Amino acid sequence: MHEWEEKRLPEDLANDMEFLKKLANLSDMKGERFFDITLKLDGGIAIKARGYVGVFTLRDSKGRSVVLVVEPKIGVRNLIWMLALSEARNFKELREIESLVSIPADRESIIDLLVIGVVKKYVEKLSEALAYGFVEQPSIKLEDGVVVRGRIIGSLVPRTLFGSATPRVAYEELYYIIDNPINQYILDTGYMLHLKASYILSIAEVGSTAIFKAFLDLDYVPSFRAENISIREFLSEAPLDRPYIRELIRLAAIIRKWLECKQPPYLGGFESIPALYINLNNLFESFARKMLLIITGWLRRVKGINMVVRKARRQEKALVVSPRTRAFLEPDIVIEVNGRPVAVGDVKYKLVKDPLKSGLDGDRDSVNQIYTYTHGWDVNKGFLIYPSIENETTYASYTLKNGKKLYIVRIYAGEVVKTSRELLSSETRNKLVKFLSELTGDLG
Repeated sequence: MHEWEEKRLPEDLANDMEFLKKLANLSDMKGERFFDITLKLDGGIAIKARGYVGVFTLRDSKGRSVVLVVEPKIGVRNLIWMLALSEARNFKELREIESLVSIPADRESIIDLLVIGVVKKYVEKLSEALAYGFVEQPSIKLEDGVVVRGRIIGSLVPRTLFGSATPRVAYEELYYIIDNPINQYILDTGYMLHLKASYILSIAEVGSTAIFKAFLDLDYVPSFRAENISIREFLSEAPLDRPYIRELIRLAAIIRKWLECKQPPYLGGFESIPALYINLNNLFESFARKMLLIITGWLRRVKGINMVVRKARRQEKALVVSPRTRAFLEPDIVIEVNGRPVAVGDVKYKLVKDPLKSGLDGDRDSVNQIYTYTHGWDVNKGFLIYPSIENETTYASYTLKNGKKLYIVRIYAGEVVKTSRELLSSETRNKLVKFLSELTGDLG
């Protein structure tokens, strides 16, 4: 179902209030709904996804499964290619990912694709835990002996203690262990991946070394406890100075819910519905940056332009500098030449006719944002990247009042390529080469 595409529900579903309530209340982990939904009395339904795309398995009041695939702004085929290109390290891996997620009649493989990135991150953070340490939690051990902290305890009243001249004393000793519920939960997730989804590990090319080494280092024994586990409580017990542990717990929760065909845990308030989804705003930003990275690599090799594309680092540039630095300027993309920033830009997953206008057809706030970014980063060029409306990649330049340049770039995500040779000859690549060359002042 594409954004605001109208469909007609079967009569039994159109009259099924339980099903309609579930559909309307689908929400993310912040409690914000995925959809704006319009229902008509004749059973017609139109859905607009709020920046998300996903596969949702709902159940009607008769216990039947109803699969809802939401595709805002782009089709599933293009979504798969964008995800594969963003995740893959080379075109061989891109083809393997696309092969995995070729769309069968039941569309189940799309769900597998959405978790590939999560599995990669899980193994990456697991490797960090191996390098920097797992969670250690305090435990109390009861000891029975005649020595407490190096002192022998003498008896003042030996007859009261069964005539023993040196009474035995029970005391507590505090020590730290790595055999605890948090580490168990993290490692159980890795074990479940091997049992139920080893094919994801091979497609993601993450290997199993880190998982097995963690098993050995922690003397792991599977538990698979059935009782409910509070992820929020686990996160509160994770060491504050180890963000990789907190991320491991969060990723483990998503993977386990995926394996159990359930949605990641809510903060509360809504009924859990089996679903997996991906934020299209984040995906399009990742896709646009990856395209520019590929092209800058080509420009370095062929034209010798020392160009780098990266995301702004946190707290790198501040808008307010006194009495203390605040309001940091964090563009989605920073372009550097010879180690010096020359342009900054933001990626917007919006269909906008004219960003220079205000109102529904424009995006004046984003233009103002880029104007601020160019000043804060002390560069002469800024750009906005949008999805293409006309099914082709284009860019246009404008001169601002202060003489700085503003570029409006529209990237067409539907031009699917299978090899690096196809990419080098694609129209999207050619337009982006011209755009990046213009940013550097080199049109040769």
